[in-house]
Amino acid sequence: MRYLPSSPTEDRALLDIIGVPRAEDLLSGIPEALRLKRELDLPTQGSEQEVAWQMMGLANKNTRFCAQFLGAGAYDHFVPSAIDAMISRQEWFTAYTPYQPEISQGTLQHIFEYQTLICDLTGLEVTNASLYDGGTACVEAALMAVRVAKKRNTVLVSRGLHPLYREVLKTNFAPHEDLHLVEVALKDGVTDMADLQAKLNGDVAAVMVGYPNFLGAVEDLTALAGPIHAAGALLVSVTQEAFAFGWFEAPGKAGADMACGEAMSLGNKPNFGGPFLGFLAVKDAHKREIPGRVVGQTKDLDGRTGYVLTLTAREQHIRRDKATSNICSNQGLVALRANIFMQLAGPEGLKGLAEQNAAKAQYLRQRLLELPDMQPVDDQPFFNEFVLRYTGDYAALQEACLKESLLPGLDLGRFYPEYAGCILWCATELHTRQMIESLVEILARVPATV
Repeated sequence: MRYLPSSPTEDRALLDIIGVPRAEDLLSGIPEALRLKRELDLPTQGSEQEVAWQMMGLANKNTRFCAQFLGAGAYDHFVPSAIDAMISRQEWFTAYTPYQPEISQGTLQHIFEYQTLICDLTGLEVTNASLYDGGTACVEAALMAVRVAKKRNTVLVSRGLHPLYREVLKTNFAPHEDLHLVEVALKDGVTDMADLQAKLNGDVAAVMVGYPNFLGAVEDLTALAGPIHAAGALLVSVTQEAFAFGWFEAPGKAGADMACGEAMSLGNKPNFGGPFLGFLAVKDAHKREIPGRVVGQTKDLDGRTGYVLTLTAREQHIRRDKATSNICSNQGLVALRANIFMQLAGPEGLKGLAEQNAAKAQYLRQRLLELPDMQPVDDQPFFNEFVLRYTGDYAALQEACLKESLLPGLDLGRFYPEYAGCILWCATELHTRQMIESLVEILARVPATV
């Protein structure tokens, strides 16, 4: 069956209306050198089952890990089977874009519930209907901070922020000649307070700090908030591991004015890199500048509970550079999974899962430090990630792990030259004692570097 089942007569009529003799003439704007002059190298057509077998064959070539100790922004957590069952319910199959609330109540209700739960986690009053991922959430938070601060055009970014998030920030700030990103150095694995204070001035709109940061260290938001607020700037907390909310004090209660980051860990798998789930929560005073959609709860004429889009207008979508980001197609399905996960877990469940993450990371660190090639670095409080210096050959370590279907931690030298020879390790509730002991046994057999 053709993808577009139009007849030759219909094709001819369309070309006549456009005013070109051939369909190929529609490609005249593409240089000849860029055009493919042959047929696509695709297998011959087959039945649905034959295609399914072929895809299964390709999938079987993937490496399967019996345990992975790599985090760095994408974390492997348990996902209850109830989530897949729930997201297939008819209530969620309403309008894709809920401009008509009367026929989109299912969608609007789950977004409202998601917003409520994100506010509970972050300790802030207002959040939106979700964002694309942690990196773009940082961008939205930074741009929003500039709008809130008005005549301030500089955003300070801690070097402890996820390096890919910082790259996304640089890319999005580059077209704005009047906006500036300034990096704040690290000291002992956390934001350098002296460097921060030296760079705080009357042009700083906000300071963005990881909570926890990319190195796994827990930043002291309360201590940071004092000088930042004294300088008239906003403190933006960035969280890449949402399970940390079950363990740490909520950023809003610790002094943050805004909280953003990645919530993929809540009911979603890494899935080879996505889809991820960005979030952004702010104080009530800043709600008029929040990008995207906000769902509110109301009553209809008969007194029944209903849900509507609020704090948004269609005019917002045509204001171009004067509008906040028009995030229509947010990560609704991923946010729904997060919503279901949070409601299934509840406050005590999330706290219990966070405690398991913290305890297993502590045990992993303890066992790794018993190896002669592992050394401690930056003795800071951490959640489920930490840094150790490895005096051996990382390539040999990685090869030994992969042979046993284990995925080791991240070579930090890729992103932080000052941490060359260091590895970022991660443990979650999915790691058993046996997995950790297997890792230690494998590393103990890696030949020492001569």
